[in-house]
Amino acid sequence: HPHSLFAIIYPYNSLHRAKLVIFLVLLRLINFIMPRLFTYTDFASGSDKVRAYADKHTPVIICDMEAERDTPFQAKVRIGMNIKHPNTSEHHFEYIQLWNLETLIGEVKLSCGSYGNNPIQIETVFTFIPKVSMRLTALAYCNKHGLWRSEEIFIKVYDKS
Repeated sequence: HPHSLFAIIYPYNSLHRAKLVIFLVLLRLINFIMPRLFTYTDFASGSDKVRAYADKHTPVIICDMEAERDTPFQAKVRIGMNIKHPNTSEHHFEYIQLWNLETLIGEVKLSCGSYGNNPIQIETVFTFIPKVSMRLTALAYCNKHGLWRSEEIFIKVYDKS
């Protein structure tokens, strides 16, 4: 439709140029509002220092790969596998979330100083009742370095035998 915002935009046409400007402003606003999501693999090919930076920010899900339907199941989320993360008011994690696709399973809010000011390796355990097979992902937010995502893991849910 020629009056649609998404019609082909010709920069030499003043109306189309205005649409292009509006579209670019909206795109920048969306990028400003939406945080960038980091993963360990974004930094895996970097130096040892870069990989250590990624390790201390990346959530890792630790759990069984199978679960019995309608039976409590536990998934541990640890921030990093080898490197401890700072825990100061200037640099700390604010929350950890566990997701099954687009469904939030649980969230833990973290308070700076609740672990002292020493670097730590944060762990939390989520307990829930699985009904169907799941694709779990953990998110963790560092107040200095943004939002970090774990690798997705598949949990096969089986019926009691």
